[in-house]
Amino acid sequence: MLLENIPLGSPQRLDTHHDLKGRKWERFYAPLLPDDGELWVNGQEAHHMLHVKRLSPGERLFLFDGRGREAVGRIVEVERDKARVAIERVDEVNREARIAITLAFSVPKGRRSEVLVQKCCELGVRRLIPLECERSVVRLGPEGSHKIEKWRSVAVEASKQCGRTYLTEISEVFTLSGLMDAVGVYRPRLLASTDPEALPLSEVVRDNADPEDILCVIGPEGGFSKKEIDRVVQAGCTPVSLGPRVLRTETAALALVSMLLYAYSA
Repeated sequence: MLLENIPLGSPQRLDTHHDLKGRKWERFYAPLLPDDGELWVNGQEAHHMLHVKRLSPGERLFLFDGRGREAVGRIVEVERDKARVAIERVDEVNREARIAITLAFSVPKGRRSEVLVQKCCELGVRRLIPLECERSVVRLGPEGSHKIEKWRSVAVEASKQCGRTYLTEISEVFTLSGLMDAVGVYRPRLLASTDPEALPLSEVVRDNADPEDILCVIGPEGGFSKKEIDRVVQAGCTPVSLGPRVLRTETAALALVSMLLYAYSA
């Protein structure tokens, strides 16, 4: 027995998000989510819905548009590569952290970049900016747009899994100098550093009790050049310490984001 026999206002439906057989409702991304009526889900999301999760007509699910809206829908028709879903209710849903974090990172090798994107999305990072630095191991040449599109797909999957209704924005590649020309919108601006003179993060948090959009800059594993460090500090970035050990790029990124979320009780 499916939930179509349960009124929309029922606590069973709203609180548990399960049908009467205990199955959890699945979530799917629908960027053109309407306020009511019906929509056809196709492409990768339809494949996931019909051939991976094997949903069928009559089953309920969640749809989210990546801009803060989440809908309860019910499958009413299935074709080979698409599904027609009736929208039953749409809500504005905010599960975002209290603070906004933008993370700029030098791209690590292999699948480690996908891990960085996935976990930052789960943690609630608002924006990711891939950086080209002097010592970057990965250079995003002609294939860069393909990699960024892959990261955007990873961001969708991460939001589906963790329950976010917003998508982490993944920007085009910036040079470090280009990013520093645009840092005026961020406060505070943090540079993950192994320099013994770098400030403890707790001190920076104490001095920035009401942050606007926090910028975190993570360099390549070979570190920034002295010229780059001078440029970043000149732009108002504060070097902060993540501890006595040298961390990989993706580790440093997740550590810094997690520390900030904890410090600001997000």
